[in-house]
Amino acid sequence: MATRTEARSSDRERIDDALAQPLTGALGCFLLDPDDVAAGVAFVPGQLAGSRTGGVHPAALAAVLELAGYLVVLPTLDEDEHAVTHASALQVLGGAGRGDRVEARAQLDRRSRRLAFVSAAATVDGLVVATAQLTMSVGRRKH
Repeated sequence: MATRTEARSSDRERIDDALAQPLTGALGCFLLDPDDVAAGVAFVPGQLAGSRTGGVHPAALAAVLELAGYLVVLPTLDEDEHAVTHASALQVLGGAGRGDRVEARAQLDRRSRRLAFVSAAATVDGLVVATAQLTMSVGRRKH
């Protein structure tokens, strides 16, 4: 099991795929540091991420936090493994608005053979606006 945070060349396709998933792609998510996948992701909320009050919908924050969580787990996965979130808890602590740059960072709290536990936080201008606890199942990829 790998434990480094730099992306292996074989992970590049999986990173690009995660960023291009319909929801994360539509939100416009991008890596904070293309050379360090575990550094986190960001997006600038637009119409799709908006709520009726002009803020960012919690579901958009949850999606970006989950993406950051997956990307921090990815370097620990063997070539034939994948990780799928099976439990998540979101806590919205503050407001993010359309046009704000929302940055999401995650940390791998614990990784066992079949589970990964992740904490993630979304910030705007350095202030935490949401946190998430994610539990991911690790399984074998079907080829």
